[in-house]
Amino acid sequence: MTIELSAPQLAVVHETREAATPAEFQGLLDGAGPEMDRVVREVLEPSQPIGTTLVELRDLSLTVSTYEAQLAAVNYGPARRAFFRDAIRLVATADLWLGEGTRSGAFRGRTVSEIIEASRPWRLRLKAYAAQAFAFEPEIADLFADVSSTGTLEEEKRDLKTLNDLVKQHGPRLAEVGMKSDVIAKGQALLDEASGRDLRGVLGVRNQDEALILRNRIITYATLLGAEARAAGINGCFDDAEGRRRFEATSFSNALRRLRPGRRKSPAANETPAPAAIATDVTNGRANGITPR
Repeated sequence: MTIELSAPQLAVVHETREAATPAEFQGLLDGAGPEMDRVVREVLEPSQPIGTTLVELRDLSLTVSTYEAQLAAVNYGPARRAFFRDAIRLVATADLWLGEGTRSGAFRGRTVSEIIEASRPWRLRLKAYAAQAFAFEPEIADLFADVSSTGTLEEEKRDLKTLNDLVKQHGPRLAEVGMKSDVIAKGQALLDEASGRDLRGVLGVRNQDEALILRNRIITYATLLGAEARAAGINGCFDDAEGRRRFEATSFSNALRRLRPGRRKSPAANETPAPAAIATDVTNGRANGITPR
């Protein structure tokens, strides 16, 4: 039996998809940073599978989209919706990269040889563009023909950076012979992966404990924004029985719990401990996930 999602459900899944690269994840974190600092007063931890919470968040996002006009009337407009959308993307990515996905093998960094092999088709395509664009300037065409000779990550990063810089420098000439924007994006993605093969290093995370703390902070943030969206929906649809019912049916009561004392290792003497947290409650009610039809 084939499971099909409706067009609105598919749109929500696409809009709240996980980040494709460490750089994109870092961009989402940077964009959410000030708001996360403002609303997260205590970092909690998951009390149910994160995938379940993600379904609840996406289901609420679908309801928010359905009643967009009613929410706008109570000052829950595009800016709040964007924060909520990106918070869901952060949860999806954090779960994949920093939590269950890492442990289950759903996400793993590629080996050096795999990274080098992945760049080979892009290098060959770029070489072909350059061979035509600079047919009468072989000294420039030859710059695009470099190959990895040592098979090391350091050389791969240098080569990719050089090639990406050349693409930027000679972009108009290469575009004249058919180079598309997706080739540029592919090159940047390869460089990001080679430079950030250790995801924790890219995000400034030193160990698995810190990775989980970051993941928990993201989940806490997204759940709080979910609670805000639920409250705005109930307020905006107060006189609309069906809309009010849909928002009231959404709940994150089982999503989070307070960290148990003593579960985390004490910070080393040369590390700065995390700041003390202030308690925050999450809204109560009945859980409701996106149901395929």
